[in-house]
Amino acid sequence: MIRAILTLAALATVAAAPLPTPKDIDALRKAGENTEKCPPMRALKCAVAGDPTEYRCTYQERWKGKWTRNIAMIGRDGGKFVWLDGGPRCSSLPQH
Repeated sequence: MIRAILTLAALATVAAAPLPTPKDIDALRKAGENTEKCPPMRALKCAVAGDPTEYRCTYQERWKGKWTRNIAMIGRDGGKFVWLDGGPRCSSLPQH
């Protein structure tokens, strides 16, 4: 009984963690080895994807003069967000 209560309390704490924001996603898009400017982004929507520390995010990027839909899997690693699907390919995208 106590174990079940502790498990539920832990899940509630994780589930209450904030979803990734546009600022979080933009920081991830520009992090790492991306040396080129990422295209503009808009219309970010994230939802928990089964595991309470994983999020499925959709957003639009400006690509060849049009807004294109993208999907990213984002995870929470401690207090920070990380790409689960390898991250954006900003340097390989034709710039707006």
